[in-house]
Formats: sequence, C-alpha cells, structure tokens
Amino acid sequence: MHQLMMLQSGLSEQNESISRVRRAVKYVKSSPARSASFKSYVEKVKLDTHGLLSLDVETRWNSTYLMLNTAVQFEKAFSRMYIDDHKYFNYCLELSGTAVHPSSEDWKNVKVFLKFLEIFYKTTLKFSSTLHVTSNCFFHDLFNLQSIIVRYSNCSDSILTDMARKMKLKFDKYWGDFEDMNMLLFVAIVLDPRYKIKYVKFLFNNFYDPLEGNGESTKVVNTLTRLYNHYKNSISGPSSENIGDQTSVMSQIGAMNSSDVWQSQWEKFLEDRNDVDNKSDLEKYLMDDLEKIKDFNILTWWKSSSERYPIVSRIARDVLAIPTSTVALESAFSTGGRILDCYRNSLSTKTAEALVCCQQWLRSTSKECNLEDLLEEIQKLEIAEKGNFT
Repeated sequence: MHQLMMLQSGLSEQNESISRVRRAVKYVKSSPARSASFKSYVEKVKLDTHGLLSLDVETRWNSTYLMLNTAVQFEKAFSRMYIDDHKYFNYCLELSGTAVHPSSEDWKNVKVFLKFLEIFYKTTLKFSSTLHVTSNCFFHDLFNLQSIIVRYSNCSDSILTDMARKMKLKFDKYWGDFEDMNMLLFVAIVLDPRYKIKYVKFLFNNFYDPLEGNGESTKVVNTLTRLYNHYKNSISGPSSENIGDQTSVMSQIGAMNSSDVWQSQWEKFLEDRNDVDNKSDLEKYLMDDLEKIKDFNILTWWKSSSERYPIVSRIARDVLAIPTSTVALESAFSTGGRILDCYRNSLSTKTAEALVCCQQWLRSTSKECNLEDLLEEIQKLEIAEKGNFT
C-alpha cells in the first residue's frame, strides 16, 4: 500500500481546481435549503443523473475521489447556480476575495485527475477483499500500476506528471528490486490456469531486457519446483519407497531361481524407466493449454482438477489462501476513517483530534478505575496542601 500512501501525500498538496470544487460542494451540503435549491438547478439544466453530492474528508483520498466523481456529473448545475444564486456568488467572494468558481478548465483538470485516482481506488478495493482470492491478481495490478505511473510521468499534464514522478520514486523504492519481492506472489500467478508461466515470461520480457527477463522467469520456476518437491516428499518420503523395493527383491530371491530373478528385475527396470519418462503433475500442469473460461472461479477449478494435479492442487490450496494485504480496507484509505465518516466530515480539526485521542485512550485502558482509591488519593493531596499553608 505504499503507492497509496504516496498518493495521499500528493493529494495533501492538491491544486486549486480540486479546492474550488470542494468549496462548491461544501456550499450545497451546508444546509437542507441549499441542497433543495441545487436540486432545482439540476432540473433546470435537465441532468439525467441519480448521484448525490458528498463532501470529502481531506485526509482520506478515497473520499476525495468519490466527491469528485459525483461532482463532475453536476458541472452544468454548478454553472447555473453560479449565475442565478447571488448567495453562492457572495460565498465565493468572501472565501477568496474574488468570485472564484470552478471554471471549465478546473473541471477538465478534475476529470483528468479522476482517471488517475480511479485506478488506485479499484486496486485498493481488490487487494482488500476478504471474500475472494486476491493473491493471483496481485501480479497483474503490480505491473499495471507500474506502467500507468511511467506513462503519466511523461504526459503533458503538469499536475499528473508531478504526482506520478513522486509515486515512481516510492514505487521503485519498494518494488523496483526483484530480489526483494516475495516469490510466492509470482508463484500465485503461475497457479492461475489462465496465465501460468507464459504470462510471467511475457511480463518480464516487457519490463526487463531479454536476458534478465529469462533469468527472473527461471527463478520463479525454480521456486515452484522446490515447493513441489517439498510437498511431494511430505506426502510420501523416499525412505519408504526404498524399503519397499528391498523387501520386494528379497522376497523374489527367496521364491525364484536366479534366471527368474534377473527376468523380474529386468521387467521392473523397464517399469521404472516408464515412470521416469512420465511427467510429474507439475510438468503436466505447466504444459497443458491455458484455460479460457468466462466467469472463472479459481478455487472451483482447482477442486475439480485435484485428481489430475494432486500435488500441485495442494500447493494451490495453500498459496491462494494467502491474502495480498492484511490491512483493513479503511486503514488503507485513512486511519481516521473509522471516526470521520460521511456524517462527520465537517468537524473542525481540533474536534476530530479530540475524538481520535479519546478513542485511543479508551481502547488502551487496561483496567477499570477504582473510585475509592481515587477519593483516597484526593484526600491525601488536600491534607498535604493544608499542611503547606499552616
């Protein structure tokens, strides 16, 4: 979630276009009368939208996204209100000294900014999901974010370029070095039958030079192979197989003459060679065709394929159960989100700070207060104070 933290810092330095839209929304949401008046302007400009304006909490970038995403739908209604409502004109005048109202250029900036915000908003929701498998989608979104950040770093819009370059520095710090990444994240995408190792190679070859890309792909395959061998040995150890072979040979020697023994060993040798030639279920899985299924459920697929890939299915069961993020959804957006909801987003900073502190103090209380002990302590303080005056 470090990219999202960087996004939050970028929003704290947001441009005047967003501030003007926020002031306009705040005016409408400040009273029921103004909300009703704004609704009349919506009807006058004949907007076909059922959205509701919401004021954001400036410390929560997701609420800023939701506010802007709704506000842009009412651009014409805001323009009509600016022309017809003299109270709104005076409101803008009092705030800035000049009648500042979101212009067409401001709305254009907001729309461009929304495209960038939407990507992170949807990615955060996907990573924070608790009812679906998330580990197999991490790989796609990681490289998708990287490509988007790089593209916006070189775009013509100065607002997006500045923010994207700051985010790229943070992205490279945490995700730029392949060696620092958890290899299970890459194994998870290989265990998705729609992509497998082919998709991993495709992405590596696009983001690294061919030699380095092949080397990183090989590391992913080696990790999966070691994991497969570990699961295989845990299911049936090699020692039991050796003991079984020795017992079988000894029984054959006791029951057969020498020629029969050699013939039996020759037949067993051929069977062993056939077993060697047969591929493991991991090799079968990697070589089989990719699945092309709409409405794909990866857990259902692995459950139905457990007989064909018995060991790999055990690996998939354990790896896919790992959540991409253990951070709660609201915590990813803001630690104050549990207090500053949509009904309390106009609180002053001092009031909000008091709520946060009180909540923390109440949660950290390890034991109940003893009233008698407190009264006794007060009496001691009063006696000591009287003694100082005498």
